[in-house]
Amino acid sequence: MTASAIPSLPAGDSPDLVLVRATAEERIECLKLNSIAWKGPLDLDAYISRENLLLNQSLTRDSLTIWILVDRSEPEGKRTILSACETYKKRALLAYNGALEDVVTHGIGCVYCRAEFRGKGYAKRMCEELGKKLEKWLVEEQPRGRSLFSILYSDIGKKFYTQLGWKPFPSAQFSLPAASAAGAAKSKTRDLFPTDVKSFMCNDTVMTKVREELQTASQKSSNVQVAVIPDFDHFVWHWAREEFTAQKLLQRSQPVIKGAGNDDARVYAVWNRNFGESPESNILYILHWVYDEPKSVEEESSLVQAIVGILERAQEEAHEWGLSKVEFWNPSPLLQKAVAKLDPNIQLVHREKSSICSLRWTGAEHGLSDDVDWLFNEKFAWC
Repeated sequence: MTASAIPSLPAGDSPDLVLVRATAEERIECLKLNSIAWKGPLDLDAYISRENLLLNQSLTRDSLTIWILVDRSEPEGKRTILSACETYKKRALLAYNGALEDVVTHGIGCVYCRAEFRGKGYAKRMCEELGKKLEKWLVEEQPRGRSLFSILYSDIGKKFYTQLGWKPFPSAQFSLPAASAAGAAKSKTRDLFPTDVKSFMCNDTVMTKVREELQTASQKSSNVQVAVIPDFDHFVWHWAREEFTAQKLLQRSQPVIKGAGNDDARVYAVWNRNFGESPESNILYILHWVYDEPKSVEEESSLVQAIVGILERAQEEAHEWGLSKVEFWNPSPLLQKAVAKLDPNIQLVHREKSSICSLRWTGAEHGLSDDVDWLFNEKFAWC
């Protein structure tokens, strides 16, 4: 329904507005509306097919919810979608004063308000209602009976979501150009296939270290430590996106190399490919890194060299797929040293407009600290 076909639109602060779950038919209507912003190089039918595929991934199958802001007086099936978004549950960790908990968080994506409805406060109202709704959404197993935080990635800068409670967190990145020539550091680098990623990056030992890192950090800081768990389901979801798009746009075999590693140094990286509408948006994203912190100067030197080899392999893979660059988010000091060794002219860039990592925290209301540190804040958690 177009704005001109509607006799009158309610104000954004109207008590008649309500946030509800979309029906299956309304979900498709939401996809048609937001395709303008989110379909990228896909046509509408392909975009809907991709979203249907993603709906059935293990990460989202049982928890993806489409929310719509509507006038409560309109009957189901004839409701005007004033604003919409989607959310899905993510496994997360929370540590405070040395105590570690398995918790639930929610990722928010595809926030959209059609152009002719903008400026009326609908997106703001939807987010206000959503923040409250998500605290008790799909949290039956939570000891507190609620989720204490949710995350989103703003593509409209920092101001809008900050005023609604989603505080911007560090959103830094390195961008390395794609390159065809192999570097000398790459000699011991091996390609990772899905089974390798699962074996080397998602095994019990690695997951235990993730938990220990949060617990240790909480003993050293008065801040609450939180993290989305970098599990295999996240990687598969990203791969489903890239595989679908590669097949639709390039008509070539699906990408099977999902990362790179160095067994001697025990360092591994998992990635996916993004195929956009312009060369600048064709990017190989390193989703997550796994390595042990070095215990000596010699170990650090060897580890940095191994990371350089993985970065060179990523640059090669980006070139092979016609991508313009390699990006990864919020690098540790060790990763920064590796990039400096690879190319001292590459600068760490802090994003100010797109993919701003943002987190809404309500734990202070339940006896926890006001201040939060977000660990493992990498591309894998993007939604």
